[in-house]
Amino acid sequence: MKKILRFLKCKDIDEVVTKIKSYEISEELEQFKELMTTIAKGNIGKKDLATVKGKTELLNYLRSDIGFKNTEEFKVIYLSSSNRLIGEETLFRGTIDRSVVYPRLIVERALKYPTKGIIFAHNHPSGDLKPSRKDIELTQELKDLLDVLDIKLLDHIILGEGDHFSFYENGLIEY
Repeated sequence: MKKILRFLKCKDIDEVVTKIKSYEISEELEQFKELMTTIAKGNIGKKDLATVKGKTELLNYLRSDIGFKNTEEFKVIYLSSSNRLIGEETLFRGTIDRSVVYPRLIVERALKYPTKGIIFAHNHPSGDLKPSRKDIELTQELKDLLDVLDIKLLDHIILGEGDHFSFYENGLIEY
């Protein structure tokens, strides 16, 4: 507990509560939250972060990471040929109803890793799981780009209101 208080630059819990109420340590809290998330995922000190063991595990992770955000976030998950998770990042953040996605940046980042498969995920803060026309067009454009690089787009998942929409499960992505 002392280390946590030192990290937050507070002498006791009462000071933490006071500073939280006055927003004096919001940056430190964000850093602490990121650190705790990293530890919980088990990503510290590992070259291969984890194996994606199944859809349920993946959905639980995505739901906890971006499922309840107030603004749209677009996440990319990079997988090896054996579906080992080799990287993941939220590349784009937007407003309550849209985010701008740059295909060039996705390709650049995918080439940074020995990527053979990719999963896209983004949230719809409105809770409406139906993909927009733009969601569908962007997914097809990205799939076409990745195909040229021999990287398989495995799925694009939209999260909202405790449920999800899978492009793969709904026939919008074919292998």
